[in-house]
Amino acid sequence: MTAYGSRAERWVATRWPAIRARGMWRFVLVKGVALWGGLMLALMGAVMLLQLGTGHPRLPLVLAVAVPLCAFGGLCWGLLTWIFNERIHRAINDKNDIA
Repeated sequence: MTAYGSRAERWVATRWPAIRARGMWRFVLVKGVALWGGLMLALMGAVMLLQLGTGHPRLPLVLAVAVPLCAFGGLCWGLLTWIFNERIHRAINDKNDIA
C-alpha cells in the first residue's frame, strides 16, 4: 500500500510537480481553455448542428455565442483545477514534513 490515500493524491504527488513547474497560466490556457473549452465547443456545435440542421439561419449566431462561453468555462475549469491540485499538493507536502 502506498502512503497516498486516494488516486488524486497519487496523481498530484507524481505528476503535479512537472506540470506546476511549467506555470499556472500555461496549464489554464492549454488544459482549461483549449482542451476543456474546445471539447465543450465541439460537443455543443455537434448537438446544435443535429438539433437545428445545417441550413438554420441562427446556427452561426449560436456558435458565435458558444465560443466565448466555452472559453470562459474552460478558464474557470482550469483555474479551479489548479487551485484544487495546489491544495492537495500542499497537504501532501505538509503531511510529509510532519512525518
